[in-house]
Amino acid sequence: MIVVGLVVRLLGGKRFGRSGSDTIPLQRPSGAGNAGLRSGAAAVLQRVSGQHASGQRDTGRGGGQSYSAIVAQEEETEVAIKEPGITASPNRALAMTAGTLFAIWGFLGFFFAQDNGGQFFGREGGFLWNAFMLNPALCTIWALFAAAFFIVGLGNTVGSRSVNLVIGVLLLVLAVYGFVFSATSANVLALNTTDNVFHAIVGVVLVLTALGADKENLRALRAARA
Repeated sequence: MIVVGLVVRLLGGKRFGRSGSDTIPLQRPSGAGNAGLRSGAAAVLQRVSGQHASGQRDTGRGGGQSYSAIVAQEEETEVAIKEPGITASPNRALAMTAGTLFAIWGFLGFFFAQDNGGQFFGREGGFLWNAFMLNPALCTIWALFAAAFFIVGLGNTVGSRSVNLVIGVLLLVLAVYGFVFSATSANVLALNTTDNVFHAIVGVVLVLTALGADKENLRALRAARA
């Protein structure tokens, strides 16, 4: 009977997503979900008790106590909701993709940025793939973006959405800054047209994804924490 009870608990845990390491427990139990779980456990345990009642009358008291204990535990079961994985969350997937992109750009950029004479800030810089002009300051910004993307992408959907939105806006500002000041002494990041177009495209994709994707996932996660 104890084995049956454990099996019921295990199945109940799988049913509500308890198996994942990123499972988010609700702060209050769901009456409807727990009612169904308790009724299933009660039906199984009652059948087992009926089958063994004739041959084990001496253990009836102990069986009743076990039944009561298991049902009491089931009554305290809290429904949980599972955090969407990277492939199930557009914001997490985009954060990981953008993080990889900026990590490659930033890492390789440091090898070419020294072509500008070693200045951290400056209008002149080296060229990555003969297209992206950059200096150490711009490579550092890209590396910081990559680190932020990886942290939230491996973390959760809410954080990924927020960081995608913030960095997306920053990239759009950086693109506008580059288009306006690229030919002036204020261009301290050695931005050229390729950099500006790159920042604008990635920024738009990040902002649109943050504002338009994962609405159902975010609604479920916020309801779980409410």
